[in-house]
Amino acid sequence: MAWLRDAPVVVFFFMLGMALLLAALGLGMGLWSFRLAGALRGRKPVPVDELADGYQLVHGRASGPVLAAPLTGRPCVWWEVRVWERSITSLQDSEGGSDRRAEWSERRHDSSLRVVQCTQGLTVCAVQPLGMTLTIPTEVCDWQGQQFPPENRDPESQPGTAFMPLTERSSSYAIVGGTLRGDRFRYREEIIVPGSELFVLGQVQRVDSATWEEAQEPPVDPGILADQAAAQAGGVQMHSAPAPLDGEPEAEAEADAEEGPDAFGRVGWSEAIDRQNAAAMQQAQWQVGKHKGKHYVMAVQAPELWVGMPQQAAQGGWIMGALFTGLAMFMLWVRFGAA
Repeated sequence: MAWLRDAPVVVFFFMLGMALLLAALGLGMGLWSFRLAGALRGRKPVPVDELADGYQLVHGRASGPVLAAPLTGRPCVWWEVRVWERSITSLQDSEGGSDRRAEWSERRHDSSLRVVQCTQGLTVCAVQPLGMTLTIPTEVCDWQGQQFPPENRDPESQPGTAFMPLTERSSSYAIVGGTLRGDRFRYREEIIVPGSELFVLGQVQRVDSATWEEAQEPPVDPGILADQAAAQAGGVQMHSAPAPLDGEPEAEAEADAEEGPDAFGRVGWSEAIDRQNAAAMQQAQWQVGKHKGKHYVMAVQAPELWVGMPQQAAQGGWIMGALFTGLAMFMLWVRFGAA
């Protein structure tokens, strides 16, 4: 205990901060898992054709729309991808020398923005893609390669589970003449395949398809059409719309207006996705989405098959939080309270 009392202030408070941080992480994980297990406890799945407004566990089949997974091209109704790139970094040692090593940095992490259609018979429930607390996919692929897009488009897959922690994968690489040789990229892709059984915990409400109909442009005044025809017959150029700026053709201006994917394939929200989702919503009688302050879960497995994992995580989080909280209190007592 003497070394805690005599340690420099900066060192002591750094160690105290680490203990408090780990305690907060443990308690936070325990609270998150406890609330998830509590939200699912005793809740029975409700088939899509028997839904009503409220916070429910929806049960149906993933029917579409069918998408192509970004990295492998596999058919799916939902996807999430992550891409890391390994690059060389130089670290200065205490003797003034430098140590070169390869480290991973994340280059892409996003998921599909298309509505997922969950059906039962002729009834359709639209699952909103944003705000998921937990997603259990059908398949997960985790592999490495030397380029992006990946040269291996058919990697081995494994079934999805409730908690799939990221682990460091061993791979061979070498730094030769300042150049990295070996696997440069790591890819991870999760998908839900069409036809999968789907369980969605969220806020259900009825869809008014009329609110999702595309706005129709009003008919053009016949008088305006007649004036344009007369002007064109007389050789007059109409300028009802402003011309593009010098050096910016119309095609380039339109291309700039719609942002495309970057070098690593990130695709943000666009008007095209908006229109596609509106079309999907017109076919739905119900929709389910996130309820503020409550968990929003989409899983391909019944909760009873995986709800035990959040319960175990809650117990582990409470224990971890209690241990590091006790350690922090002990450190404070030794430093300031011990005689």
